[in-house]
Amino acid sequence: MPRIMTIAREYGSGGRLIAQRVAEKLGLVYYDNEVIDIAAKELGIDVDTIRKASEEKTSSFMYTMSSSAFTLPLNDQVFAMQSKIIRHLAQHDSCIIVNGCADYILEDYDDVFTIFVHAPLESRIRRVREDYKEEQDDFKKYVMKKDKRRSNYYNYYTTKKWGQLKNFDLTINSDLGIEKVADIIVELFQQGDK
Repeated sequence: MPRIMTIAREYGSGGRLIAQRVAEKLGLVYYDNEVIDIAAKELGIDVDTIRKASEEKTSSFMYTMSSSAFTLPLNDQVFAMQSKIIRHLAQHDSCIIVNGCADYILEDYDDVFTIFVHAPLESRIRRVREDYKEEQDDFKKYVMKKDKRRSNYYNYYTTKKWGQLKNFDLTINSDLGIEKVADIIVELFQQGDK
């Protein structure tokens, strides 16, 4: 049976960087935007449109047309397709999945290690500005807005509350250092092999 790791994160916490380091150290396949890319291909919709839909909960304006009838809102279609893809990946190979709802999507699966990466707001703002090299007029507002979107999306599509400690096997502050956090996660994941 494959062993799966899911990583959700606050924006700017370095969760994606940590996931990449953990994947390298463990020799696991790593999925992040690939899930969205596959969903776009399966739905036959532009990747940028899918990326936008995958970050926002359903609104009454985001419907797609199928022949002459309305179908499910695009956001709902994207969530359903991502869920299908994530379940498929989890059934076929040990891997790391960086997706805000993957912990929920795989909650009925055995041997899933769920992680939430967080950091103080000031650290996340610094990382977005200095490490991610993003350009914004108001970094604090931007980071908080990204978190709000993730929170709204997670709270809408799951029966849980975003960022709540009890949803995860491990919550960890990335201010410990990207490499140190990656090493901790690797050690805990390997203990599950014993």
